Order: sequence, then C-alpha cells, then structure tokens
Amino acid sequence: MITAGSAAPLDCFRLDGKVALITGAASGLGRATSELFLQVGAWVVIADLNAEGAQATAAELSPQGPTLGVGVDVADEASVRTAFAGAAERFGGVDVLINCAAYRPKATTLEMTVAQWDQMHAVNARGTFLCLREAIRQMRTRGGGSIVNISSMSAIRPTILPNMHYDSSKAGVDAITRLAALEFAPDNIRVNSVQPGGIDSQGGKNIRGGDVPITGPAATPGRNPMNRMGQPIEIARAVLFLASPAASYITGVELLVDGGFTKG
Repeated sequence: MITAGSAAPLDCFRLDGKVALITGAASGLGRATSELFLQVGAWVVIADLNAEGAQATAAELSPQGPTLGVGVDVADEASVRTAFAGAAERFGGVDVLINCAAYRPKATTLEMTVAQWDQMHAVNARGTFLCLREAIRQMRTRGGGSIVNISSMSAIRPTILPNMHYDSSKAGVDAITRLAALEFAPDNIRVNSVQPGGIDSQGGKNIRGGDVPITGPAATPGRNPMNRMGQPIEIARAVLFLASPAASYITGVELLVDGGFTKG
C-alpha cells in the first residue's frame, strides 16, 4: 500500500536497482539525465547514434554506478531491437525508458524536401514509437515501468520559424504519450512527456547556427519571462520526477519546463 508519509520522504525520487535506457545519452540532455539517474541509484544504458560516444560516456560515468554504452539508430527497427536485447543481456531488462534522442535541422516550409520531412519524423516520432514498443515488451515481464518522452514546447505553440517538420514530429510524440498511457496503464506502465523550452546545450547552439536564419517568438530577446535559457540539469530533474515513484499516480501528462515562455 502506498502511504503519504515516510521516514525518508525523498526516497520516492530514488531509482535504486532500476534499469534505465536513455537514448541520445552521449551528450546534452541525455547525458545530464544519465548522470542524475546514476546519482539516485539507477543502472543506466547509455544509447546513442554515436556508438563510440555512448561507450565513452558509459566508461566515464561508470564510477558512479553500473552503465552500458550501446549504439542505436532509433529510426531503425532492427537497431532498436538490438539495443534493447543488449540491455536485457547485461541487466535483465528495462524498467525505465527516456526517449531523448532527437533530430532538428532547419528547413523553410516552401523549400523543405519530402526527404527532410520524413527524416525528421523518422527520428522523433517513429523513434519514440519503436523504443517505447520494445521497452513495454520488457516492462510487462518485470511488473511495470515508466516511460518519459522528450517532446518540446514547440509541440503546443510555434516558437521558432522555420520549424514545421520539427513541431509536427513533437506533436506526434505527445500523441504517442497520451495513447500509450491509456493503453498500458493496466500493465502498471506509466507514460509521460516533458516539453522543454530553450536549453543552453550544444543542440540549442546548433539550432541557432547554420545557413537558415531563425525568426519567431523564441528568437525575440526578452520573450522568456525568466530571461534565460534552461540548463540540461533542470530538464533532467523534471524527467527524474516523472520517471520515479514520486510520480506514481501520474500518467499521460505533458509537463512544460520552459521558464514560463508559453504563458507569455
């Protein structure tokens, strides 16, 4: 029985002995989340398209707890299955999935190719689906689990132009979240999403760079009420909350972590 009180109330944020597979974990938000999860007792599978980076990050973080670095192309079904099979072989299966891998090159709406549209959706939406499906197959045998999908504030409000393929792919991530939460609640599997605002990371710098200039609300100085970008660790803490027993009665939510941007 779950009770409100505890001799150690912050224990509900711990993931001791839980196996967490985090995609896009070789750098940025994925790496920050991996470090935080290790600090609260999780065993972490660091999965990334950059296999060497995943293995190097796993080796670097291994003094903090059990880690495994695996290469994965989240848009490829066979690659996803191989990554989850590796997690099962090493740790017995997955209890927590963080769908953090993402793809975000810019393209103007009228000049965007079908290939650019398809690649964006293949990574962000299909990749979320493929990893979620494999995770649930393992979680069902382990008595349940928790999935947190990384969406974006752009899923609910235009923030950067041009960005149509990205925004629509992240709206798809939230739709996957809502449906999976309903479908798999009887299996004791919770599914939620985090919608970050602008993050001060290499990925954020990449968005601002390149040949296609950005415009729109998020490019307007002072538009964010807190007047700063978020740090990866601030998003990772929200991810931990939803992944942990602290959110045991929460499923199907989309948690904005945007410094109040979408409320302005």
